[in-house]
Amino acid sequence: MTAQQLLHSYLLIDGAQVNNLAARIYALEESPSLHLLYQQSAYEALADVGPLLVAVRPHSELAQVFQQEWQATAGIWLESDADEDDLVEHLRSLIHVRLEGDQTTLFRYYDPRVMTLWLGVLTAVEHDPLMGPVKRIRLPSDSGAELELLRESKPQTFARYDDRPWLHISQAQLEHMNQAKFACFDQRLLAHLQRFYPESLQSMDAAAQQQFAALCRQSAGRYGYTAADEVARWAGLLIELGGDFPQAPEHHSYRQLLEQRGPLPAQRLDNLIAELQRQLLRTDKESVT
Repeated sequence: MTAQQLLHSYLLIDGAQVNNLAARIYALEESPSLHLLYQQSAYEALADVGPLLVAVRPHSELAQVFQQEWQATAGIWLESDADEDDLVEHLRSLIHVRLEGDQTTLFRYYDPRVMTLWLGVLTAVEHDPLMGPVKRIRLPSDSGAELELLRESKPQTFARYDDRPWLHISQAQLEHMNQAKFACFDQRLLAHLQRFYPESLQSMDAAAQQQFAALCRQSAGRYGYTAADEVARWAGLLIELGGDFPQAPEHHSYRQLLEQRGPLPAQRLDNLIAELQRQLLRTDKESVT
């Protein structure tokens, strides 16, 4: 029997991104063996919305649902030639990491976008110890082709979970992986804009839409607006007033509102939108007369 035949396939799925994940799996797979990685850890209270590992048969109904609905953003397909208990322990050991300053944070490595930016940029010598008992990871790519991460050396030992993380992520790595968070944020923003401002996006191709979403996020961030609802409202201002908002000469009244010290940031945003509505109403009246 070859090493290839000894490989077993698994799905590692983000319970925070799939509603009623366990129930969905039970509806798709008879007697599945589920492993909630937050169990037996300091994060056990969050187990239902944490990562879940389940064995999968290629071409099964579960495999098809994963490929159609979850693989882009909500989980990874992995293969292992190790004992399942060793695999679970190693994956559980990765659920949190140490950052600079000895801070501990949860690590969503099972998001395929994060995985691509974490292990996908490393050499085999670098990523083999991190993969441990995982022999192969299959990830989607922007081109539509599959990205494959393959462990080349045989692991000597497997990591085990401890309340103090063994894995350290540098500031440079953290900033690089934040690209995944921004990409997800931008996709949600585009979905909002396509719903409320579809005509404004019709003239943009996919790349231009991505650039516009990033512009909206960055422009709002310069003025302290980072929450999703705030950026969405700021994006509406950019659509109505142009990408140079609020720095264009004709935006003087908006800049005055932004510079007011009294109102809270949320109130200043309300004031900006009220000013836009006032100016649009005035323009409509002038066009009628």
